[in-house]
Amino acid sequence: MPDLNFDGHNTLYATHGLHAFAAKCPPQLVKYGLRYYSKPGEIVLDPMIGSGTTLVEARIMGRHGIGYEIDPLARLIAQVKCRVVEELCLWNAYETVVRQCLQDLAALHHQDPPQEVRDRATPPEFHNLDYWFSPEVSATLAILSHHIAETPMSNAVRDFLWITFSSLILAKKSVANARDITHSRHHHWQHPHPPNVLEKFKTRFERMSKQMAEFAELCRNVPVARAEVKPGDARHLPQEDETVDLIFTSPPYATALDYSRAHFLAVPWMQPVLGVNLEEYRSNAPIYIGSERGCIAGDFTLSDKLTSFDLAGSILCQLNQQSSHHAKLIQRYFIDMYQVLSEMERALKKQKLMLLLWCVHPSHLKSRDTNS
Repeated sequence: MPDLNFDGHNTLYATHGLHAFAAKCPPQLVKYGLRYYSKPGEIVLDPMIGSGTTLVEARIMGRHGIGYEIDPLARLIAQVKCRVVEELCLWNAYETVVRQCLQDLAALHHQDPPQEVRDRATPPEFHNLDYWFSPEVSATLAILSHHIAETPMSNAVRDFLWITFSSLILAKKSVANARDITHSRHHHWQHPHPPNVLEKFKTRFERMSKQMAEFAELCRNVPVARAEVKPGDARHLPQEDETVDLIFTSPPYATALDYSRAHFLAVPWMQPVLGVNLEEYRSNAPIYIGSERGCIAGDFTLSDKLTSFDLAGSILCQLNQQSSHHAKLIQRYFIDMYQVLSEMERALKKQKLMLLLWCVHPSHLKSRDTNS
């Protein structure tokens, strides 16, 4: 067994650091799983890809990767991270978009700007817009969003620019009036001066294009492999029986992270690529595995689906004595994960393995012996 302690290791190489994402799986763990339990050319499945760590490592190691994800923004991030895009194409599109944005911003500061420029500078409507974004930032984001959506370029390049755009908002130091925004319980923080959105876009793009170049170089040294990112619910996988050689996934936490809340400040600006507005996006939150949202009416009753699992039943009954609401949420999580595991078993070839990583945050171990 190799040393699986990756404390202090670089977890942001290649495209792993392309975009912030809560509770990402360390890529070294995926590398370990793929190295010891799969071969080049085999098919690796992640039924809940999140930001795409498994698929990035699969491509780097010459495995074909298939990933499913219910969240449209996570899907887009994963797709960009595991798809090689030529650096020259990225720079050509970036320079065109920025040039058009600068022209619009210059026209916007004239005494009587053209109506089409004012239209492009009009941000999407959503609750508390002015609370989260200064007027200058809103206008620039609206213009930038418009030109990313409308400038002619390939879909792969456009998706890369969208993720660059998203990374300005979903960041520890966001252009929004917020901090810790990559986690689900971020808080308001007023910038003393409005951030220069295009300057930050430039900085992010330069860094991300270098990360993409590093990923492309790593992919050149291995057998050509494909990576497919597909919409799908892990409880009902659209994957044929016995078609994958290895499953590696890191399931979501139970009621600990709310991705729809973590992403909500970016979604309104990205409707052209995500295909949903903020209201639609939020309405889907209760169906996410591990969600704390959704109405669960009535008293807690142990589900028939869990009666054969003594430990799960015992935990739920004890939890019910403290909080019926939380007992119902955790029971829903157990049932969801039972369905996920059943679907994973169905998709896996006979005599093949599935590797599941459930992470425990160090704070959960404070009252325990951390050497155990």
